[in-house]
Amino acid sequence: MNHSIGSVLIKGAGILKKSNVVNFKQEANELLERLLNRSPEEIFLSKEKSLSNKLQEAFFKRIDRRGLGEPLQYITKVAHFYSRKFTIKKGALIPRQETEILVEKVLKLVDTKKNMTCLDMCTGSGCIGITLGLENKQFKKIFLVDSSKRALQCCKKNVAIFGLEKTTVLILSDLFSVVPKIKFDVICANPPYIKEDDFNNLDRTIREYEPKPALISKKNGFFHIEKIAIEARSFLKKDGFLVFEVGINQAQKVKKILIKIGYSNLVIYNDLNKIERVVMAKWKK
Repeated sequence: MNHSIGSVLIKGAGILKKSNVVNFKQEANELLERLLNRSPEEIFLSKEKSLSNKLQEAFFKRIDRRGLGEPLQYITKVAHFYSRKFTIKKGALIPRQETEILVEKVLKLVDTKKNMTCLDMCTGSGCIGITLGLENKQFKKIFLVDSSKRALQCCKKNVAIFGLEKTTVLILSDLFSVVPKIKFDVICANPPYIKEDDFNNLDRTIREYEPKPALISKKNGFFHIEKIAIEARSFLKKDGFLVFEVGINQAQKVKKILIKIGYSNLVIYNDLNKIERVVMAKWKK
């Protein structure tokens, strides 16, 4: 039996509410919008129209997946970052709002510079490097590096969607192991930084669905940050910048690590929740 789009949405939202999904109405709408490939306005104007049994079944399968804890972004294959829609799939970390702070600070840092090169380490979906390239055309080459084939496949799709094939280089590499020996103006990274002991305390939607290698780092969460900082010295221009996203209560320790390695001009920036989220340093040697 066919039901109207409006009644199907109400039922779907009710299921999500019972499953303790906070934004149950909004997410039910987004799941249907993606399924039907329609805008929110089109869905609103079509609420009285009937939905076929086949589409109803497909919709409620998606509702059930979300109710069981699967992140909305993996179901819709869309993640919003810096006011853009990025393709996202399992195997790539879901872009988060706090990472936009890193992009914002890098853009301010390089506002007046010309003909720059950038390396986005642990790029995942490519949201950082791609956004930098879209927001500032003076990035003439952007290297997008990750150790995960699945993440780089996702990144490649986003590069194509945003038309940056000519200015980006995608590299499958364990950190800098196969990165060409060239010098960069900026190296930025949102690396794994959650310590192993904290993994089981993560929200189930993260713990059970997002890629563990993109989350967990040894040495109490500092292994990747320290290794990147050490290796980046050979890849930064004189007065080039290294910029990290870091976890809660990590910024001061990261600052000490970077100073010990030889970086200077350390600056820490808060995210919108007043958490020290971004650490920026200059390489002067």
